[in-house]
Amino acid sequence: MSRERRLSSGLKAEIRRKAIHLSYLIVPITLIHPWLPWPRSRGEWTVFLVAAVLIAVAVDLARIHDRRVRVFFQRFFGDLLRRHEKAQLLGSTYLLIASLLAIDLFPRPIAAAVIGFTVLGDGLAAVIGRAYGRKRKFGKSVEGTAACLAGSLAWAAYLASIGQLDWPVAVTGALVASLVEFLPIPLDDNLRITLFAGYAMRLFGMPT
Repeated sequence: MSRERRLSSGLKAEIRRKAIHLSYLIVPITLIHPWLPWPRSRGEWTVFLVAAVLIAVAVDLARIHDRRVRVFFQRFFGDLLRRHEKAQLLGSTYLLIASLLAIDLFPRPIAAAVIGFTVLGDGLAAVIGRAYGRKRKFGKSVEGTAACLAGSLAWAAYLASIGQLDWPVAVTGALVASLVEFLPIPLDDNLRITLFAGYAMRLFGMPT
């Protein structure tokens, strides 16, 4: 297979993967516009996410250690799995863990912000980086990082425009999220964006 065909195949898989990832934006939207009857309160969100994390981890452990489950995943989701995920937790599991941490550690506006940065910023970084990335540093493309910053700033602007966050706090979160997405910090993207951006926003002046 030629390099161009490999890149095209990889881009299509990345788009499908990130389309699923981007659908998770419904979680931070629901946090700031609570239209569901349940979950609504912080306690209810915690119960929901703890259950989701336990189920996701159980599925991952079965996928890693049970050959039949592994074959099933390979048959239906093989091209969506990254190489390191074949023997580790899926990115979607880390996203659920990150969401649980965000809900429990931060006020709701910050939790919505950092989950949105993780979903939108990281999702755009992966797709644009795969499609147009040329200049690379730390294994990441400058183009992908620029897309992450654009997506994070757009989400920050939305939250600030509806009064969820002050503009300086929102922009600070977007900048920190994009920076830590780019830097080679030995922690899953979902976790590091959530934790670094969340604490930066809280330290910048958002009340606890």
